[in-house]
Amino acid sequence: MSKRFEQRIIMITGASSGMGRAVAEACGREGANVIALGRDEDALAEVQQSIEALGGRCLCVPFDLYRFEDYGRLFLALKDQIPHLDGLVHCAGEIKRCTPMQYVKAEDFRRMLDIHLAAPNLLTQMMLPLLRRAKTASVIFTTCDMIDRDLPNWHGYGLAKRALGYAAAMWQFEQKDKEIRFNTLNPGKIRTELFRRTYGGMHPKEVPPPEDVVEAYLYLLSDAARNHRGKTMHASDLLPATEAS
Repeated sequence: MSKRFEQRIIMITGASSGMGRAVAEACGREGANVIALGRDEDALAEVQQSIEALGGRCLCVPFDLYRFEDYGRLFLALKDQIPHLDGLVHCAGEIKRCTPMQYVKAEDFRRMLDIHLAAPNLLTQMMLPLLRRAKTASVIFTTCDMIDRDLPNWHGYGLAKRALGYAAAMWQFEQKDKEIRFNTLNPGKIRTELFRRTYGGMHPKEVPPPEDVVEAYLYLLSDAARNHRGKTMHASDLLPATEAS
C-alpha cells in the first residue's frame, strides 16, 4: 500500500513532545523523511526510534529556536544534504503560566513573542529556498483558540498566536506565484504539558491527546489540501472532512 508522504521531506519544530511529536511520528508512518527539531536530545532520540520502527526516516536536530543566530547555520547544513523541503510544520511552543497583562514581566512577554511569532516566521524565511525547490510545499503555523475568542491572561502568547493568521495570509500573498501553501491551524485544547500548565482547572482526560487531531495536520500537508491557501482553520472542522476522504 502506498503512503501519502513517500519521498517527501517534512520539517517539524517542537518534535520532541506534544503535538510536534505526534505530527512527526504520523508523518513517518506515512513514509516521510522527517527532520525533527527540538531541544530535548533524549526525547528526539525516542522519536527517531519510533519513526524508524514505523518504516520512516528521521533526522533529529537538537535546536533552540530562541537562538535566531543559528537559523542560517541550520539552512547551510541542510541545503546540500536535502534536495527540497515539502513541508514545514511549526509546533514548538511554551508558556510558564497565564498572567494578567498588568503583571507580566517584560522578559516573559518578549519570550512568548519570540517563540510563537518571530521563530516560525524567521524559520520559514530561512527555509524558503528549500521550500521553493519542491514541486509543491505546505507550511503550517499552529495557533490556538485565541484566533476567534477574546480570552484574558494570555499576554504575549495570545497576541502572538492571533497574529499568526495574518502572517500566513501575508506569506501567501507574497508567494502567490509559487506552489507553496501557508495555512494556520488551531488544534484546539489537547493533552500536552502546555495544557497542564495553563488549564489547571480541567482534568487532562477532558481533552483529546495529540494523536486524535494529528490527521488535520496530515491533511494540510497532503495534496488533498492544495486549494487551502492563506487560511486559518480549526482541526475540529477539518477532521470530519479527512475521515470522509
